[in-house]
Amino acid sequence: MFSKKNRFGRGDFTLARAKKALPLFLLLEGGAVVMVLICLFSLRFHLQTIEKSETENLLGRALKSIGVERMTGSNVSAGLQSLPGPGQGLTFVRIVRGREQMLLVDGSVDLGFNELAPLPESSSGVWLKVGSLPVMTIVTRRFTDGVQVQAGRVAVKSLHLYHNICGNTLLVLVFSAVLLWFLSLYLVKVSISALLATRRRVAELAAGSDPGCLPEKGNGPEFDQLYCEINGLLRRNRQLVMEMQQSLDNVAHDLRTPMTRLRSVAEYGLQEEDPERLRAALSDCLEEAEQVQAMLRVMMSVAEAESGTMRLEKQQVDLRDSLSRALILYEYVAEEKEITLKLVAPEALPAVVDETRMVQVWANLLDNALKYGCRGGSVRIEGWVENGVRVRFIDDGMGISESEQGRIFERLYRGDRSRTEKGLGLGLSYVKAVVEAHGGNITVQSELKKGAVFEVMLPG
Repeated sequence: MFSKKNRFGRGDFTLARAKKALPLFLLLEGGAVVMVLICLFSLRFHLQTIEKSETENLLGRALKSIGVERMTGSNVSAGLQSLPGPGQGLTFVRIVRGREQMLLVDGSVDLGFNELAPLPESSSGVWLKVGSLPVMTIVTRRFTDGVQVQAGRVAVKSLHLYHNICGNTLLVLVFSAVLLWFLSLYLVKVSISALLATRRRVAELAAGSDPGCLPEKGNGPEFDQLYCEINGLLRRNRQLVMEMQQSLDNVAHDLRTPMTRLRSVAEYGLQEEDPERLRAALSDCLEEAEQVQAMLRVMMSVAEAESGTMRLEKQQVDLRDSLSRALILYEYVAEEKEITLKLVAPEALPAVVDETRMVQVWANLLDNALKYGCRGGSVRIEGWVENGVRVRFIDDGMGISESEQGRIFERLYRGDRSRTEKGLGLGLSYVKAVVEAHGGNITVQSELKKGAVFEVMLPG
């Protein structure tokens, strides 16, 4: 328990640690006080029971020796004298019958009649203080013939014993409070030692000095679950950092070409004096600038969708019409690649969407299908109503490897085979962002050289 790593240090006596230990200290000290009070009350009850029992036994012996039915002073005196010696027997005996009373007092005790006479005949109890009398234990017996016998003895010793025990107990409580305070600090230290170790370990992992993860087993069910969550955060953080680095690399790669061409065209234009050539150079510069602007615009749209701030102008529309518009837009591209386009859908595909955004989604999916489709092949678009609206784009192109299927929706990601085609690597990430902003989802199924199937599900 008191291992080296749990020894007290300067940090264990700070105000913050004291605040953490205070509730535990109050609980322990309060429990100790309650237990002490219970013990003291039990001890008090036990001592009083013994006092009362011994006094009643002495009275019983006195009554047996004097005979209550023969109420004579000589018999009572003889019975009292036959009891144990001074300080061990009864201090007084009072016998009452009607108006007649007889009071006998042990001669070793300095008590007078005037001090005992005011004592009520029915008084009974333990550790009673009556007037100037010493603390006494008094018992009373009543008989059917009207005789009442009252006896008492000094109970100072047992009361002093009880008081001494209470005083010693109070000292023990004071010392125990000090010990319990240090125990509370130690227990708090032990309880947070695992958290401190976790903090140090996480700091090491965050600093990058250790690429590993926290142990997810053998720490107890609570810490195992906590470590699993922390490891999940670490993995997501590393994945985001990796994606950011790759995105920056991709942005740099994709921007290098238009920016280089833009610079070259501008430099060429500066060397020309022919207005027509200058106009052509400016036109090329404008085209390259438009390409860069388009990339940044799409990236901003994706960022807005992913952060939930994309503004959608939703309305009830027929998705079949938006699909037809996308087909018309890419008719000539399909003819150039000799690819057949076919739309298979019911007469109406009603959905509440932003029509402009959805046309962009269909255009991106159709552009991908045509770009990576086989010359002379076909692209089939299917739409139907099932728990909302579902639209499927099917092509027979090069397909997507299993390792890349999990990354094609990442921003600026382009597979090795896709780099031969012109593009920014933002189309599918934009599609995914817009579809999810509408409360839907998109999935892909594909095999290499067997085409790909993209399915979009939108709520009805």
